[in-house]
Order: sequence, then structure tokens, then C-alpha cells
Amino acid sequence: MVQRQIKVFSHNDLDGFGAPFLLTAVQELVFPDEQFEITNIGAGKIDEELDYWFTHADLGAYTDVYIMDMTPESAHTFQQLNTNFANHWLVFDHHETAAASRQQYSNNMATFDNGQNQSATSLVWNWVQQQDRADRLAPERQTTLAKIVELIRAYDTWDWQNDPTLTTEIKTGADELDQLFWFYPLDHSAEFIQKVYLKGWSQYREENALLIQTLNDRRQHYLHHHLKDVLVDELDGHKWGFVYADDYKSEIAHELLEEHPEVVAAMVISPTSLSLRSNGQIDVAKFAEKYFRGGGHADAAGGRIDINMIQVGERAVIEHVQNQVQEAAEDQAANQETVADNLDPAVAAKLAALFGDQK
Repeated sequence: MVQRQIKVFSHNDLDGFGAPFLLTAVQELVFPDEQFEITNIGAGKIDEELDYWFTHADLGAYTDVYIMDMTPESAHTFQQLNTNFANHWLVFDHHETAAASRQQYSNNMATFDNGQNQSATSLVWNWVQQQDRADRLAPERQTTLAKIVELIRAYDTWDWQNDPTLTTEIKTGADELDQLFWFYPLDHSAEFIQKVYLKGWSQYREENALLIQTLNDRRQHYLHHHLKDVLVDELDGHKWGFVYADDYKSEIAHELLEEHPEVVAAMVISPTSLSLRSNGQIDVAKFAEKYFRGGGHADAAGGRIDINMIQVGERAVIEHVQNQVQEAAEDQAANQETVADNLDPAVAAKLAALFGDQK
């Protein structure tokens, strides 16, 4: 019988799905008395989402609230959490831009420090292992889940690129798992991560080897094509590399920094959001927070923009074509006037006599 109904809000990337659905993966054995209701949302929308939920949901039906891979920013949100759920709310987050809030509400923050960069999924996994019924998980099952958690953590923290101590298997697996996650539409993300948890990464990878190879080839072509259009310019006193892409944003930013050592940061622009990467010389999380209502880590962050780059591009093309049409019309008119003006008067009189009265 369900004794606790827990509402979970989480981000909508791999880590954001990996964290809450890890709870459902172990629910039968570790949380038999709990029911998890999961909502995945975009970055920067947690305060807005919670504000709506507080005023529209039957709060009495829920015993707890968990927030994963994001931290509220509004004091009003924290007040509502404390008022409605007292000590029955927890945040599993790791982003540096939310460090101040985590310190202020430390009793409601899941923490874990083993010397590695943490992700929301690794924080949840550590918390699960501390629960009373965690020993019901067979050692084999724990090993299987721990590997998936490590793949998600390695990718989300970018350790799969930056940590030389990680094995090739972990680095490759982290990359492949993230590629598979983004291959499927968002509506199928929950189903995808649940299947990975159920089967384990080794089996899931074996069953999808051809798809993984296809995605690797497609990504290589995509990166090569888009990195030809990099612009380099100064921004806020630093040299940046800019490129438009709506896919493989992290990979493109990483390659951009590799190919352009003269820049200190990369900005990948998609229709309504930005992906920022740094070579360590500037803090892109603070930059994203200051200018784009975003955040993240010092070397990897994201934000949102108020303009739609696709619409801007479409408008630029329309205006360009309109100008071309106008110039062509003006040229044609000018050419016609020139021909008429240059006709010999005698020739003009003969043409008029020949074609002027056609009845």
C-alpha cells in the first residue's frame, strides 16, 4: 500500500531523466511504500513550474517534493516549500551557480563528496544507498546500476573529456549513452532511460550497436559541416568563438575550442538557447547567469535568449531577396530608359509609324 506520494521535478536532459527514474528503477525493492510522480522541465523554469503547481495542485495529496538537477532561485519558492512541506522536500543538484542557495538551505540538500564532480544522478544514487532497504538490491544489480550512474555522471560533468583517470570504456560509454538519449524525441526519454536501467548498459549497447555506429558517423559529418562557419569576435573583454547549431552542442563547443586556441570560450547558438564552454580562463556559468538567465559550471553552462535565431535568419533572407528584386527592377527600368534615349530620332519615327497604330 502506498504511504507516501512524492512529487519529483527534474531537468529534461540525460542527467535530469537519469536521476528521478533511478528511483523508479529500484522502487519495488527499496521504496515499496512510495509512489513517484515525475515532471521533467527545461532549464531555468523550476520557479515558474513550482509556482504554478503550488496554486493548481492538490498539495494535500503529496507527502514530499524532490527537485533534481536544478535549484530554485526565488525566495518565494523556498518559502512555499517550507510552508507546504516543512522538512519533506529535498534538492539533488550540483550546479555551481546554485551553491549559495544550497548553503542557505543545507538541511534540504542532498550532498556527496568522494573527490569527483557530482551529477544529480550520482547524488540520487548515493542517497538511495543510504536508505534502510537499499541492501535488498542484489550486488549484481547494484553493480549494473552503478555503471549507468557513472556513465551519466561522467558525461554531465564533462569528465568523459577532462578526467584522464577514467577508463576508455567509461568515456566511450558516456558519449554513446548521451547520443542515444538525444536521438529519441523528448516524449520517449522516460521510456528510453527506464529500458537502460532495466537491461543494463552492456546489454542495451549490444542490442543497439548499429544505431550507435550510425549516430557516430552522423555526428562526425554534422560537426565537420557546422564548424566551417565559426565566427571569432570579442565579447565582454574576451575572445569568443561563435557558431550556430541545434544539435551536438556540447561536442561542437568542445571541438571549437580545440580548433581555435586563440579563443577562451565557445558559444553555440540554437533557436532559443545558448550552450557555453570555457577553456578554464573565464567562468561561463557566471556569464550565463548575468546575461542569459542561465547557469551551470565554470567550464560548461547554458542560458536562454529572447530572440529566435531561425526567425532572425529567415527575416534576413527575406530582406536580402527583397533587396535583390528591387535592385533588379531598378536595373531593368534604367536599361529600358537608356535604350529609348539612345535611339536615333529618324529610326524612332519609323518604328513609331510601323508599330504605333495596330488596329
